[in-house]
Amino acid sequence: MILYMAIGRFFSVVQSCCLKNQYSFYTTTMTSLLVPPTSVRGMMCLDRDAFTRVLTVSTLKLRDISVSKNILRHFCTASLIVVGDEILRGQIIDTNTSYLAKNLTAAGIKLQKVIMVSDTVDDIAKEISKASKQYSVVFTSGGVGPTHDDVTYEAVAKAFELKLELNQELFDIYTRMVPDQAEIKRLAIVPNACKIIIIDSEAFPIINIKNVYVLPGSSKYFKPAADTIICRLKGCTPFHFEYIDIALNELSIVNVLDKQAKRWDGKIKIGSYPQYELRTPFTRITLEGPEETIAEAKEELLYHLPIQKIINLKHKFSSFQMNIVLENSKSEKHIKCALDILNDCYERYNQNEIFISFNGGKDCTVVLHLAATVAKLRNISSLLCLYIIDDSFPEVEAFVESAARYYDLEIIRMQQPIKSALSALLEEKNYLKATVMGMRKGDPGSENLQAFTPTDPNWPQLIRVNPILHWSYSQVWTFLLKHNIPYCSLYDQGYTSIGNRNTTVRNPLLKDPNNPSFYLPAYTLTDKSAEREGRESEKK
Repeated sequence: MILYMAIGRFFSVVQSCCLKNQYSFYTTTMTSLLVPPTSVRGMMCLDRDAFTRVLTVSTLKLRDISVSKNILRHFCTASLIVVGDEILRGQIIDTNTSYLAKNLTAAGIKLQKVIMVSDTVDDIAKEISKASKQYSVVFTSGGVGPTHDDVTYEAVAKAFELKLELNQELFDIYTRMVPDQAEIKRLAIVPNACKIIIIDSEAFPIINIKNVYVLPGSSKYFKPAADTIICRLKGCTPFHFEYIDIALNELSIVNVLDKQAKRWDGKIKIGSYPQYELRTPFTRITLEGPEETIAEAKEELLYHLPIQKIINLKHKFSSFQMNIVLENSKSEKHIKCALDILNDCYERYNQNEIFISFNGGKDCTVVLHLAATVAKLRNISSLLCLYIIDDSFPEVEAFVESAARYYDLEIIRMQQPIKSALSALLEEKNYLKATVMGMRKGDPGSENLQAFTPTDPNWPQLIRVNPILHWSYSQVWTFLLKHNIPYCSLYDQGYTSIGNRNTTVRNPLLKDPNNPSFYLPAYTLTDKSAEREGRESEKK
């Protein structure tokens, strides 16, 4: 697997003229966040080239994988030839195609072509001959009955230059199934050298010549026949299929899709399909190809999509995200400093002696992402987090749950007050020695803090580790947006600092001047001293 040590992306901050100096607008290489005031929650993805700088950096490949543009030929592919004038006339609805497609996909086999042909021997033979050379397996459907227009067996014989003859095994089977019916003999006249596949005692058998399987057209018999054949298919690498659902239309992500399709051309296939079955339409992005390559491509694609718009986010923090942070730290001193502090923490203490104080806020989220980077670099499987419950917003609770899944966290929940919660935690886990925090200068109680600071004498004894102590408000949001990090949705609704529900309101400076009932996202605030304007308790 190719492990990327660098795909550098720089963050641009564009001052808005129309809204004077009150707001700043951010854009990233993952998704443009230049947000029109009328559509903050929609977050349109604009042309990234107009708002970003791209830095070419070196790439370290731990193990190179050479993949040709013909890679799809190494995987199981299939074709279906549907035979029957009644299908072409619309007298019968073909349900076999969708059934076969679903089951082949589930088995890792790609159905690449479906052809409908009339009951004409030459036409059927031509398609069978061509398909048998192009695809791993070929299915035919229909044209295998006893009447004059059931000519698929004859067409198969012609395609492979075989003779039609009575197959005694088939004749015996049909005689047992339909006794005292002389015409049943017609069903047993098949190409010589064919193989007979028995489905079960009540279903008609099917024949196989080379990589071609001849199935009946009736769905009653087609489905069990298809199931039997698919189970037998072996000897080629299975296709892998995954998808990403995103609550945006195709036009909003077309630039990302174009670049990623070009980036992975010849390795995997990327598609996008509008979906309308839910109340809110969304786009399904599909990825097809080798499992390892898809995993790598999916990580990269998710990094470039607006993560707040991903539906039912199931993927986790990965090596790709780790490497992006590490590469970025080479040019951003505050990120390098934070990583150095965290690495120092893990040098001083064992991994089981450290926990993260996590409340779902933006600063803690930055620290969590940095800690996850260091943990993955050190092969630490899971991080321990303390979450103190204090009349939290439902959105915060939901975000903490999703963060636990994304970062693979062990969450311990304790009730307020903080001092009692820490005492209870240390009583339960007396080996804990250090807590990693999201404190920044300007936060209450931060005046005398250093990177490593003991708790006060009358508090449970711990070392407080503060990796982002000297980060600014802008640096916090630049990091979150540039690295496409999931964050609490309240920050998109005008909240700039989040406490409990009774003491936290939207920041009044983020009111849209054109619509006072509407608030802009937290990252648009330019007066950094007003970050805590929404904390009612601090005004009293």
